[in-house]
Amino acid sequence: MEGLTIVEFQPKHVDAVYEISVEAFPLPWAKEELIREIINPRALNLVALVEEEVIGYVQCWYTYEDADIINIAVKNNWKSKGIGKVLLQGLIDALKAKGMRNIFLEVRVTNLPAQTLYKSFGFITLAKRERYYISGEDALVMNLQI
Repeated sequence: MEGLTIVEFQPKHVDAVYEISVEAFPLPWAKEELIREIINPRALNLVALVEEEVIGYVQCWYTYEDADIINIAVKNNWKSKGIGKVLLQGLIDALKAKGMRNIFLEVRVTNLPAQTLYKSFGFITLAKRERYYISGEDALVMNLQI
C-alpha cells in the first residue's frame, strides 16, 4: 500500500494505539501498560502509519530464540486492506534479524480472519487452550518456525 510505513512504537503513538486497542479488544491495555512496553527490553512493538496516522500495531515479546505475539490490531476503518499482513511481515522480518526461530501466538477460535492471515504465513495450530479468554472462549495456539 502506498504511503504505508512500519516503524517502532514510540511514546507519541500511545494515544492512537490505545484507541485502536479499545476498538479491537474487550479488555484493552491501559496507556501506562503500553508505555511500559516501549521500554521493555524484551518487547518488539511496531505501528503501521499512513501519513503519520497510526492505523495498526503489533506487540511481541521475545526471549532467546522464541517470540510471542501478544496483540495485533488494525483501526476499524482500515480493516481488510492488507494492513495486518504488512504488520505481520514487518514483525517476522524484525524477529528474524534478532535471531528468533519460533513465533507463537494465541487466537480466538472464532476469529477466522486472523486464523486465515496466520495460516497464509505458514503458522500451524499446535493446540487448543480451553477457556483461555476472560469471556470463556477457547484459543488456538499457533506457531511459525522462521
